[in-house]
Amino acid sequence: MENINIVIGNNIKELRKIHKLTQNDLAEKLNYSNKAISRWESGEVIPDVNTLNKICDIFQIPISQIFESNLTKKQITKQYKFQIGNKLAISLLAVLMVWLTATVAYVYSVITFGDNIWQAFLWAIPISCIVGIVFNSIWGKKIINFIIISILVWSTLACVYITFLQYNMWLIFIIGVPIQIGIILWFNIHSRPKV
Repeated sequence: MENINIVIGNNIKELRKIHKLTQNDLAEKLNYSNKAISRWESGEVIPDVNTLNKICDIFQIPISQIFESNLTKKQITKQYKFQIGNKLAISLLAVLMVWLTATVAYVYSVITFGDNIWQAFLWAIPISCIVGIVFNSIWGKKIINFIIISILVWSTLACVYITFLQYNMWLIFIIGVPIQIGIILWFNIHSRPKV
């Protein structure tokens, strides 16, 4: 039987690579240093049970699978693609609900009041961003949240500008500059890793 440290280390390494995470990415998710990840993957040491459980949660595998020496790359890849497909489908369905609501509001307004409230589709953009932030916070990567939050800020400012176009409020976009700087700074704050 293979050394359990090596088995666990190889499985962590394979799972990390299949999920396209660097050692730094995994370290950040676990609040450890990348040196700790490297030591685990080399089989030098193994993580404690709580950390192993967190690793299995991140990669969405049963904890028993991390101990399997015959865990193949094909098995892991197939399971990962299935999970990503489901997560993406659920996220897109939630965003689709926002656009369905905007479409229903538009059609109802045209039929009932004869008003062409095309702005409903415009406002669907920042609302879709909010939905995207929620789902990406659960399943996605931090950098994608950075992009979605930036789109949220600028699309909201554009919606306000276009909604109140008659007031010529172009200066409203200046508000976005310090907000964007704040977003950049916020995403550069890192928690202190465990060693």
